[in-house]
Amino acid sequence: MEDNNLLLEKQYKIPFDMFRNAFIAFQRKFVYPKTYVIMGILAAVIGIYAYFIVNGGENANRSLYCMIILFCLVMMAFQWMNPRKIRMKLMEGVREIENDQYRLSVYPEYLEIGTILPPEDAESAESDDLFDDTPAENFSGTRIHYNKGMNVLEYPEFFMIYQQKTMFYVVPKAAFSEEELEILRVHFSKRLEKTFKTMRKS
Repeated sequence: MEDNNLLLEKQYKIPFDMFRNAFIAFQRKFVYPKTYVIMGILAAVIGIYAYFIVNGGENANRSLYCMIILFCLVMMAFQWMNPRKIRMKLMEGVREIENDQYRLSVYPEYLEIGTILPPEDAESAESDDLFDDTPAENFSGTRIHYNKGMNVLEYPEFFMIYQQKTMFYVVPKAAFSEEELEILRVHFSKRLEKTFKTMRKS
């Protein structure tokens, strides 16, 4: 990897509340619209069978209709609660990595973003300290190229970067100076055009 093309690089941590807000924003954009459609269909089915119960006449199988309505109600409750259950489970895991260090490297053709991991070899790290050497950095990152599938959303407190609707990265804006933020905005606008958007709230 050539560093001479590096436009900007920054290390940062992601506060717990920020990640929670980012995940809620992600769910609002990609999860809840689908949930609302499914709940709307289930509500329509309930309305149809409720009509049959009231106006179905003597031959209407009201017991079956009631079971269908009950099933739809259960499915609506599941659709409503499942995103919250997923969020709560994820947040429990995030608590354990709240103090992790991350790094964003911005290049002309791609981004590299990932976690700075502690040294795997504790004895080696102690030896480096003894001889006043800097231990080798252990970095686990992902390279994201600018293409039609890449999206960057700018919220008041963070950037959300994603390529698929199942995974995203959070970059706190507080880690950057105003000049650096403007560099990011100009670069994203140039490379991504319509897939770089400014959001009013998270």
